[in-house]
Amino acid sequence: MQVRCPAKINLLLRVLGRRPDEFHALETLMCPVSVHDELTFEPAADGELSLRIEGADLPAGEDNLVMRAARLVRQLSGTRRGVKIFLRKHIPVGGGLAGGSSDAAHTLTALNEFWQCALTVPQLDAAAATLGSDVNFFLHRQPALCTGRGELVQPVALQAADGRPLRLGALLVHPGFGVPTPWAFQTYAANPAVGEAGRLTLRQVAADGAVTEFKPRNDLEPAVFGKYLWLAEAKAWLAAQDGVLDSLMSGSGATVFALTAHREDAEKLAQSAQKYFGPETWLHPIDLLTAPQ
Repeated sequence: MQVRCPAKINLLLRVLGRRPDEFHALETLMCPVSVHDELTFEPAADGELSLRIEGADLPAGEDNLVMRAARLVRQLSGTRRGVKIFLRKHIPVGGGLAGGSSDAAHTLTALNEFWQCALTVPQLDAAAATLGSDVNFFLHRQPALCTGRGELVQPVALQAADGRPLRLGALLVHPGFGVPTPWAFQTYAANPAVGEAGRLTLRQVAADGAVTEFKPRNDLEPAVFGKYLWLAEAKAWLAAQDGVLDSLMSGSGATVFALTAHREDAEKLAQSAQKYFGPETWLHPIDLLTAPQ
């Protein structure tokens, strides 16, 4: 069995304060995008769980999120079946794109099918919440407003300001280094400056039909940009380019992105961005996956 594990970008990230459990309360609008990791599952002897990783220097032991997800499925279902897992990484590690969370979520759903466990959606949702704040989002495979520490997921439809379905491209830019998420939130907590709202107006439509307009915004930007000046410069440069509708940092960084009307615009932008940022910078034109997958 093979599955694709898409990355995400945050079109909105508001930090609402500190929770009793020391996590920050969030309101974040996340959207899956077309760059993805790939997972392959092959039968193995009963009890055998193994993971091999290509494309990133990551530990493949018991603490890996994919392995933790596999053990959770076995624990919840009671199966003793084994599996050999191969993970091919394309999503940058530490990029604010939640590649690890996507891999974990898709391991939960894939092994539930692969082992014929018949775990319910609520069971998978509860399991996902124990693995990380972004894992639940990827179980829904569409844009969603996420609250709590990110694990409470409300799927939404995304629209342009005039009510038309949203069809956007984007250029992802990753500098080759990561931003530690705990550090980003600790730095924000020490000086909770609110992120600057973008210039593009978008609409989210909830399941009950309620419509909310918003502009792209990330409250972690001031904290992160204070230390990682490269990211602030990259966002500003992207925002100034022809055809760019808006630009933003995703999650706690280190990926910044430019929104464009079409993927072709993002591909054209990538050519000039490569010259500006240098040949070693990771650039990826993508589509926003705004329809349920």
